[in-house]
Amino acid sequence: MPKTPKAQPKKHLKTKAKQKVQPKPVSITSRKSYWIALTLTMVVLGIFSGYTNKMAVGAIGLLIGSVLTLIGFAFYLNFYPSALKATQRALYLFVGACIIGFSIWAVIVLFLNATSLMPNIVTGVGNSFFAITSLIICLTVGAFIGELIGKNTEALGISLHKIKNKVFRLND
Repeated sequence: MPKTPKAQPKKHLKTKAKQKVQPKPVSITSRKSYWIALTLTMVVLGIFSGYTNKMAVGAIGLLIGSVLTLIGFAFYLNFYPSALKATQRALYLFVGACIIGFSIWAVIVLFLNATSLMPNIVTGVGNSFFAITSLIICLTVGAFIGELIGKNTEALGISLHKIKNKVFRLND
């Protein structure tokens, strides 16, 4: 009598069923309530810290402004994903922060020095404090601009391949 092959249970169906049952872990940073709570906490702590350390109002404003720009940028990166590869996105962020952000900061500082407004600002805030907080704000804004340029490269007619080819003269 010939042996009939026994039907093997399909393992891949069981694993797919198990995968559907297990939900993805939810990150706390994926909730907008987290970002609102973080922002409010940082504003309250910044005001409290500045008040207890007897900081000038301008210094408290710069401190809160630098923290809020970083929180806002992190929120933007988390909730508005990019179609670019991670390395390309990082390149646009880096170039935006280093070139655009630093250029914005340099123009602001040079303008304030040229118009003699710098001593008025630095007197109440402090030279180092103003330099660091304003640089943080400008670098974050520059990184945001770099992110927007990266997302709109096709609309702007910019391509990393075109830039590489022009720089290295690969397509002569």
